[in-house]
Amino acid sequence: MKSPRWLLGSVFSLPVVLFIATSTVYAAPIRVDCNKGGSINSTLASLASAGNTRGITILVTGTCKENVLVYPFDHLTLQAAPIATIQDVSNGTLPAVQIFSSYDVTLIGFTINGGSPAVTCNTDSSCTLYLSRIQGATDGVTFGSSHGRVFSCTVSNNSNRGIAVVNGSTVVTDSNTISGNGNAGVQVNFGSTLTATSDTIQNNGAVGIRVVQGSVLRAFDLTITGNSADGVRVEQASTASFSQQAGGNVITGNGGNGVSLGDLSFAQFNDTNNVSGNLGQPDVACNPQYSATRGAATVGGTTNCVETQHSR
Repeated sequence: MKSPRWLLGSVFSLPVVLFIATSTVYAAPIRVDCNKGGSINSTLASLASAGNTRGITILVTGTCKENVLVYPFDHLTLQAAPIATIQDVSNGTLPAVQIFSSYDVTLIGFTINGGSPAVTCNTDSSCTLYLSRIQGATDGVTFGSSHGRVFSCTVSNNSNRGIAVVNGSTVVTDSNTISGNGNAGVQVNFGSTLTATSDTIQNNGAVGIRVVQGSVLRAFDLTITGNSADGVRVEQASTASFSQQAGGNVITGNGGNGVSLGDLSFAQFNDTNNVSGNLGQPDVACNPQYSATRGAATVGGTTNCVETQHSR
């Protein structure tokens, strides 16, 4: 799992920083060993019952066979110490981790197996996933009416989508690998916004990223390859921008178009991007041909998009 650039040089100090913060500002960390009868749910329920729902760090060890419910907490950190697994026990009928009506909940270092979805963050929550492996669920991670960040995670082999950003959510991703999911790698819909940097989105069963129903994608230095359908599909009054912070976006070798634009949608290609060598041609496709783009002729591949001239 890759580390986002803003964390390089500080990854190994992160747990120390967290421990210092929680021990000096909040209560001392609580330890839960699921291999010795401990339970995340029981610990959270006890804290909530006592009204102790702010500034909590829980260090987790072992395999926790439970569907974790987080509500209502403020500044909660669940951290694998050093290795921990959360295993769905609902046979895929409940989320493995459900977070709602909670602010600033962070999960660090877990393997999360199964669930429907594996992790859900909803109802005006704010959630961060870092250095975690999320797999074997329906959807890997869903954000609904919430804010989220996903950094340096592997989201793979889920039967439907890797990450879903829906219902007006705002999510930032960085340095993740999203692969082998049965449907879209990432889906952004119902007026949501995704800012994605340095993610690798590959070998998913349909589109790499689908942006639909008035949603927004801001893409920086993504690698999108080997997906069964389009690399990126933007449709139904949605917008996408493709920009460069380091090497630019690379969208190649997908089964459909590299970037496909549908009715009333807009894409802008800034700086340097490589959208070429996709099996569906042209590499940047306007459906219809007069969908709105700027810079589609600069991506190094083919396009059928016709850009009208405009005065500045």
